Amino acid sequence: MGSTPLDAGRNGQLYLDLEAVGVLAVDASPHTSAAIVRAVAAGIAVSPLAESAHLITCGLGTEHLGHSLVEHSDSLSGALAAATRAVGATSALTAGLSTFVLRSRQSGGEGWEPAVVAAIAGAEDEHAVFDVDDHQLLAAAPVGQGIGVIVGRHVAGATWVLCQERQRWVVQPLGLEVVPVGLLADELHDLQLLIDEAEVTVSEPVVDELAAAEELQDVSSSSSGELLAALDWSLMVRVLGPVEVIDHAHQPASFERSKALELVVWMSQHREHSTRGGARTALWETTVRDATFANVVSDARRSLARLLPPPDGEEWIGRTLTEELPMHRAVVTDADVLADAVRRAATAVTADAIEILQGALGLVRDMPFAGTAYLWPDAEGTTSALILLVTAAATHLAGLHLAAGNVAGVFWATGQGLKVLPGHEELISLRMRAHGRQGDLAGVRHEWEAYERVLDADTWSDGAAPSPKLVALRRQLLAPSLSGA
Repeated sequence: MGSTPLDAGRNGQLYLDLEAVGVLAVDASPHTSAAIVRAVAAGIAVSPLAESAHLITCGLGTEHLGHSLVEHSDSLSGALAAATRAVGATSALTAGLSTFVLRSRQSGGEGWEPAVVAAIAGAEDEHAVFDVDDHQLLAAAPVGQGIGVIVGRHVAGATWVLCQERQRWVVQPLGLEVVPVGLLADELHDLQLLIDEAEVTVSEPVVDELAAAEELQDVSSSSSGELLAALDWSLMVRVLGPVEVIDHAHQPASFERSKALELVVWMSQHREHSTRGGARTALWETTVRDATFANVVSDARRSLARLLPPPDGEEWIGRTLTEELPMHRAVVTDADVLADAVRRAATAVTADAIEILQGALGLVRDMPFAGTAYLWPDAEGTTSALILLVTAAATHLAGLHLAAGNVAGVFWATGQGLKVLPGHEELISLRMRAHGRQGDLAGVRHEWEAYERVLDADTWSDGAAPSPKLVALRRQLLAPSLSGA
């Protein structure tokens, strides 16, 4: 609403819950009161906290400011009727409780979304707009029943009033001084133009996901190649998918023993505490002979050297007379590259962050350790840690793409994350929002149905209910079609 003076000459932001007060009358000249009502309506429309609220305007023009649940009415009576329809039977079901309490308790599985009416006098005929008397207006918005009204005129009998007293504005009945925010009609129009420009991709044809994914895969592969070329490494242990060890030319190492490859993978995940005893315990369920273990270590060392000779006087797997089993610092993992990219992207500007994450996420091919029967990754929590790493990177990149209006980028980034954790709620949410950006309601439904199939197929979910967050997002994105039905 505006700011209010605090102690020591400071000002604080002042917010007023319209749903809780019922009716707020802005008692000032028509021009001034209209500017204040206009600013309040615009603030509600662009606020992420009011995405599920219905906003009905009267006399404010046809600007929607990107809000999906905006209606316009030619009269106050029509606006109040629309608000009543929006909240439905809420007032009959509240049983003396406010809708805020019901919403907080998540009662009945409903969202208890409020409706807000913002009305100002028409430029030509005020009576044609304000076609209900004050008593009817106050009765239409009982306190705490899901309807809030702000009107730009004096309302006889109103408890809550924003009025101008000499050189200051005051909120009654609190007697609280406030400096309100106003918005002219031209400024509201300019704000709408700005939002339209920011969401220009919404009016474009729906992205061909397959073609876009192939194009982004090519871009990602190129970015991955540039990223890897810039890093100081010689051999890479790939764990974000089927395990293998490759060189810069992407040639894989060939191991005579499967345990030799597993040993290299284990060492790559225990670089700080790689010991012979730890490796033997992790890789074998029973006691293994010293000679057998030594042969596996030798095979691993030879296989790496056969792929790429180590620097003079050094070994890819160090020879020691102690329990230590060190791995050369030039042997890295794809997970190391991704973790480093996530750290650098956290402090980079948006364009650089996208480029950094795009290349690193391109290294993700499948579930960590896909196709293996290794027991230690799950037992030690290594698999879970890698899944969290990938989903965090994918969520970050998809969020950057969504903010930049690159819908194809959102689908590609989330697709990389869903390779390791199908049904990840935040990634599904980003895909649903991307479809919503394009007005592709069928796409929203498709993502929701795919999410439900994942829940049904998950043997560990035990019939878990869908995420309340995704349920609310689906309801919000499909609200226009649902109301039309």
